Amino acid sequence: MLHEMVFAGFGGQGILTMGMITSYGAVDEGLETSWIPSYGPESRGGTSNCTVMISDQRIASPLTLHPGAIIVMNEPSFTKFVPRLKPGGVAVCNRDLVTSEELRDDVEYIWIEANNEAKALGNLMTAGNICLGALNARTKFLRREGIELGMQHVFEGKKTKLIPLNMKAYDRGAELALQTVAAKN
Repeated sequence: MLHEMVFAGFGGQGILTMGMITSYGAVDEGLETSWIPSYGPESRGGTSNCTVMISDQRIASPLTLHPGAIIVMNEPSFTKFVPRLKPGGVAVCNRDLVTSEELRDDVEYIWIEANNEAKALGNLMTAGNICLGALNARTKFLRREGIELGMQHVFEGKKTKLIPLNMKAYDRGAELALQTVAAKN
């Protein structure tokens, strides 16, 4: 089993945090993992992405040219990463900031109004974890408990109080993804 994923958006959307949560969760589940962040010099508004690998065997290379799954939180990320997605791959797209109509017919799209859903939960910063929940519901790269353990590593100390809300966001994303898949069938 090998899951190759890219999470992409702009600084301030929690892109790197999603990757860290996923990688820590994989370690806690006894899996091999790698997390490679990439970001511009700006702390907010610049480009941001990370590559995450999860495997039950040693990972030969932490990089991938053609991931099997992506989360794209904005239009520039959609334009850059959807063409790289493997045929049959899964793209979770933030419908609030991705408006592209140039779709591939060999990719499964899960459209989530992540910003609106996050606002409904009371915190725009949870949009990324909504998308993370949607992706994991579809691809099953970790158990829910693994994600929660990953959050415990990332949200330590005073940030521990953020875990319940972020798990609620994750669960909402999973629910939305399952609704999307059910509506297609």
